[in-house]
Parts: sequence; C-alpha cells; structure tokens
Amino acid sequence: MYSMTTAGGAGGRAAFFNAVRAVLPLDPPVVSSHSLDALSDSLWGGIYSTDDQKIAIIWEDSLRFFEDSPKEFEDACSVLAEVAESLTDEAFTVGRPKQVRVFVSRE
Repeated sequence: MYSMTTAGGAGGRAAFFNAVRAVLPLDPPVVSSHSLDALSDSLWGGIYSTDDQKIAIIWEDSLRFFEDSPKEFEDACSVLAEVAESLTDEAFTVGRPKQVRVFVSRE
C-alpha cells in the first residue's frame, strides 16, 4: 500500500509529481514535472517491477488539489487510472498482471 499527499509545497502539476516521486515506485526515475506520459510510463514500470501482485494507492487530501487545480487533478486521475487498468492486461504484462486499486480521498 502506498499513501501519497499533495498537501504543502508546490501546487499544481509539480505537487502531483512530487507526491508520486516521494512514495511510489518509478522505473525509470522521473526528474522533471513536465511530461505526464513519462510519469505514466515510469509509474507503470515501477509498479510492474515490484513483487507485489496487489497494490493500493491512496491519494490523501485530494480535495484541495482539485479545488486549486481542477485540470491538473483530472490529468493526475487519468494517469493513475490508465496505469492501474493497463497493469491488469495479461498480454501487456506478459502474463504477470497486477491488481492495482487507486483510492482518492477528499481528506
């Protein structure tokens, strides 16, 4: 289980990237906050490389992020959903699918 927060520090896209970098496995590491595609690929690779078959990602305090940056919130949720969905694909994961659940908490 991974619990991330976007509270404090930078706002917008940078806050989401920083939250992901702080707690989620990334492969390869992502150093900038510019490309959501790069983040998606890195997050997919990081989760795929773990030994865990079941993964939970909890995004705490998302309401403030949503209120401050609704477009960035939508983009962030899309990245998390895309990664979670694609990791369930038997063919895409070469027979090693993962069960990834994303929980977006308002508080």
